Amino acid sequence: MNKSVVEYTKLKIRDNSKFYELVLLFNVEFESSNPNYVNLDNIEKLLKNPNFVCFVATIDGKVVGGLTGFELEMYDREGSSMYIYDLAVINKCQRKGIGSRLVYEMIEYCKSKSIKELFVQADSVDQHAIKFYKKIGGEQTKTFHFSFDTSNY
Repeated sequence: MNKSVVEYTKLKIRDNSKFYELVLLFNVEFESSNPNYVNLDNIEKLLKNPNFVCFVATIDGKVVGGLTGFELEMYDREGSSMYIYDLAVINKCQRKGIGSRLVYEMIEYCKSKSIKELFVQADSVDQHAIKFYKKIGGEQTKTFHFSFDTSNY
């Protein structure tokens, strides 16, 4: 990454093309088996969903990173929590502060909405992610994640 300016933007309802770019970036960085697949209907639905939040980092108008999250309304306490679903930065722009800034953008968004808790999951094999979240101030907890393939029921 040269001295180009990185811009951070919260996507809005009609920002389908930027979200499309971000999904393709996620596909590459997460080594998807189908790196060119983007569900256009879901992109549009998500951008219209008031509980979905997406920030992108761009350089010269090109998406180089992004973060998605979901606001989860709580029944056992006041307010809601924010769950970071995905965060990625293209390889050549990693370790330049872009990922950290994306998380801080989400933190500021949460503060503006009086959301007091932001959380993210990281697989134990993804030591890079675990180190990253610890480095930027995340508190690691011992949690077990269970998945259910509903097609098996």
